[in-house]
Amino acid sequence: MRRFIFWTAALLLMFARPPTAAAEHTVHARVDLDVSSYDVHRDLTWVQVATMDVTLFTQRGIRAYDRNAWTFYPDKQSLDLVEAWVDQPDGTRLPVPASGIFTRPSEAAQNAPGFVNSLTTTVVFPQLREGSRVHVVWRLTQKTPGLFGFNARNEAYYPWDTGLDETQITIPADLPLHWRTRGFAVIEQVTDGIRHVVARAHDLPGQEAEPAMVATADFQPTFEATTQPDMATTGAIVYRESKGRAAVTPEIAALAAQIVGSRTGLDAARAIYDWVADNIRYIAVYQSLDDGMVSHSAAEVLHTGYGDCKDYVVVMQALLAARGIDAVPASVDWGTSYADPISWAPFFTNHRIIYLPAYHHFANPTDRHAGFDSLDPRLSGKLAILATQKGEVLRTPASTPAANLYRMHSTLTLTADGAIDGAATYEMSPNVETYARAIVSGASSMSDLANQLLERTMEGGVGQMTAGDPADLARPFTLSASWHSAHVVNEQGDRRYLRIPPGPDLMPPGLERGRISPTGTRQHPELADARDQQWKTTLHLPLGLQVENLPDDVTVQTKTGHYTARYEHSGSEIIVSRNLVIDRDVVDAASYPELERLLYAALVDARAILVLSPAQQAARLPRPGTEVKLN
Repeated sequence: MRRFIFWTAALLLMFARPPTAAAEHTVHARVDLDVSSYDVHRDLTWVQVATMDVTLFTQRGIRAYDRNAWTFYPDKQSLDLVEAWVDQPDGTRLPVPASGIFTRPSEAAQNAPGFVNSLTTTVVFPQLREGSRVHVVWRLTQKTPGLFGFNARNEAYYPWDTGLDETQITIPADLPLHWRTRGFAVIEQVTDGIRHVVARAHDLPGQEAEPAMVATADFQPTFEATTQPDMATTGAIVYRESKGRAAVTPEIAALAAQIVGSRTGLDAARAIYDWVADNIRYIAVYQSLDDGMVSHSAAEVLHTGYGDCKDYVVVMQALLAARGIDAVPASVDWGTSYADPISWAPFFTNHRIIYLPAYHHFANPTDRHAGFDSLDPRLSGKLAILATQKGEVLRTPASTPAANLYRMHSTLTLTADGAIDGAATYEMSPNVETYARAIVSGASSMSDLANQLLERTMEGGVGQMTAGDPADLARPFTLSASWHSAHVVNEQGDRRYLRIPPGPDLMPPGLERGRISPTGTRQHPELADARDQQWKTTLHLPLGLQVENLPDDVTVQTKTGHYTARYEHSGSEIIVSRNLVIDRDVVDAASYPELERLLYAALVDARAILVLSPAQQAARLPRPGTEVKLN
């Protein structure tokens, strides 16, 4: 199943160029036709015939559609390539030769031998050029009924122009079929005991991705159909199929006793969580409704020492059971989709975590850097399907600023030659610790990490960071830094101008540029990421320099949060306190201007300039706005 880590997007933004200005959408390819027809049998086996025609206009379009691939599970399904060809701009038709058709173990099967047996057949289209039109028809046969009955989903393409996007379903009329739609027109009729459902969307324009937008699943035209009666039934099926997988063997009981010692309750659960996260190696398995929804047995996973998210959960479930603590697998979305799904078809889940009913506590042992008390905001506020006897649907706790605290305390000394010697300590809530642990774990060295962070500042510099063991989830994560930045001051006459150097900041305000829309408006909701970030800096001036002018204090309050900055000085010491609070993970398009105003407040203030001058002159120049007494 896919893995996501909170703040990963922010980290990528840190090491990437800022977004370019908005441009008119370029049509790289047009999906002229995408039609899937399902013939569902009474036993809920089915045959799908999928036809796709795509015209390629640019090299990017060619790269996107130079091949077509389908994955199937040979023990449950068979896949046939019905036809495939390329129509050239001059009217020439080139059939795909046998040498351009390959069937190999799928990516999931290669990454997880023994877990998944899926195969992928790939068609590579020959002699593509701008103006070529590719055509392919597949037939997929479901030979045995699926674990969750029959399910179909069609989400319209986001980046590509689309002519006709259609889903056709025929099914015996006395079988239950529930469908929901957003943006597809649906026609339904019954003829001779057969129910016919056609969902169709016409002439959809492709779109450019907006900065930091939510997953397209939250807003794109979508059609879903399922024979499942409700969402809870999915949990009941997983419970039934998983029965006995979390059995407490004598070996598991002994291991649980060894891990826990005299601890009980949540302390015992926390110890078991830490052990599972530290001792089970992750093997990626990509979830499909046709395979991979049921874990291996806990005993088997402990024997091999590896597994995917379901296997982490089943091991933890068994170890907790050995200590009398009830735990339930919970299927959720781990990603950037925040809107509730349009139906109860089980497509929206891609990950499994664990739920402790007695404590109403969710935990994610798959994330090697997440502690027991953290919950990634990409898992927060989401529907969770519990694998209980009757199935149950809960919602994970919402993400809040208080759950995502970041504090950076810096002490800076400005030297007489215009350099900065700095030192910083960091305080983080468990959620943000997850992000910091991941960064430290991925660094080649702590000095290299410090230098990379400093390279992204205007001042630059060289430094060193010191951290606790990022793999030790049993202890709060500690982090500190020291650095030297030369030539941070701009001189003009006898005055000195400088910004407050941010130093090796894990979460600098500059990251927020990646969330700003080039047009000032949005069509789709934005990932704002609820958080409470605070930076406190104490700057010591050298002998002979005093403050001539401090930046103005800042207070900006919007419907999405607030930003404040306070500038104080006493003698040779300047204290700067900044605080950015965003109160929700997702901001709708209508509220985007409120978020943008908040983000710009932080960005503009980060550029604020201090003015310093020789002590005797500074004494004659009061700060603007102060009262001056005349004799």
